[in-house]
Amino acid sequence: MQTKTKISSGIITLFLAMVSSQFCQAQDPHFSQYFASPLTVNPSFTGKGVENMRVAANVRSQWWGSSISPYNTATLSIEQRIAANRTGDDELAIGALMLTDGSNNNILKNNYFGLSVAYNKGLNADGVNSLGVGLSMNYANRVLDAGKFRFQDQFGSMGFQRSIPSNDFIAIQKNSYVDFNAGVNYSHTKKKWGYTVGVGYFHAGRPVEGVYENNRYQLDTRTTLSFNNWYEVGSNQAKLHINAFTSLQGSTRLYTVGAMYQIPLHGEEALKSVNLGLYHRVGDSFYPYVSLQAQNWLLGLSYDAVTSQVKTAFNSVRSMELSFVIQLPHKKLSNKPNKQIVQW
Repeated sequence: MQTKTKISSGIITLFLAMVSSQFCQAQDPHFSQYFASPLTVNPSFTGKGVENMRVAANVRSQWWGSSISPYNTATLSIEQRIAANRTGDDELAIGALMLTDGSNNNILKNNYFGLSVAYNKGLNADGVNSLGVGLSMNYANRVLDAGKFRFQDQFGSMGFQRSIPSNDFIAIQKNSYVDFNAGVNYSHTKKKWGYTVGVGYFHAGRPVEGVYENNRYQLDTRTTLSFNNWYEVGSNQAKLHINAFTSLQGSTRLYTVGAMYQIPLHGEEALKSVNLGLYHRVGDSFYPYVSLQAQNWLLGLSYDAVTSQVKTAFNSVRSMELSFVIQLPHKKLSNKPNKQIVQW
């Protein structure tokens, strides 16, 4: 029984290593709470709506709760508004992003470091319409720990022996590259409703990846489309947010639709609202979302109920994601009501 367990473990590890390699070739890491990670969605969202500085963190554990090791993804971004006109309709901002993505007990690990700049300009005097453009540059580093692989020729009467040399070795265990991205967005904001439409374009330089010299490939470009629409509902200043997000990369298509209801907490000093949402990533999962929002911070939690073929293959698989966003108010604007902490 112990030998069978080791064989199964080795097969699963090797299978997932190949799947993760194919997965990374097919698509970039993604978040369910994409709205809390603006720099991974669209470079033009850098500093959008930020009075001073915004710090955002996302932690995602994907496919945990089964016999497989989960994908663990974490990101930290910092955005700073460095210039604005008197009314705040024209904004220039810079941002920095750090993202790490590990799978199968960190057999495969990708790290990204990025810098971005964006300019959002009001198109009329009352600030109802605005247009934003942004650019970003990323440094990516990939490490494949071949020492954690289990190959068939390493299996013997005592199980898998990693100390035995394998004839199937990984030629390129490390790789790094510099990449460039761009994005635009358009916003229409009234007193009781508004919307934002954005288009992002990633991997413009088509960097080269791969683990074997004779099997190198160029990363597919990724195009993101986002639509965020909000309405003020009723007389208590509650808001309904309707969202759609699309990520297109090679043959991979991610379509996400959902809605979130922002319930104000009148009379509460610490908390300003409780936000409840439900989202659907088409062909993959449904996930409820809940967050607590104060004047300057937002704490969100989502839980993915997987509906794709992965659930059939590995039984109980699920994903959980935690986000925290804090926006530091500007000293001269500290008495003004803060803008939306994230762009739903």
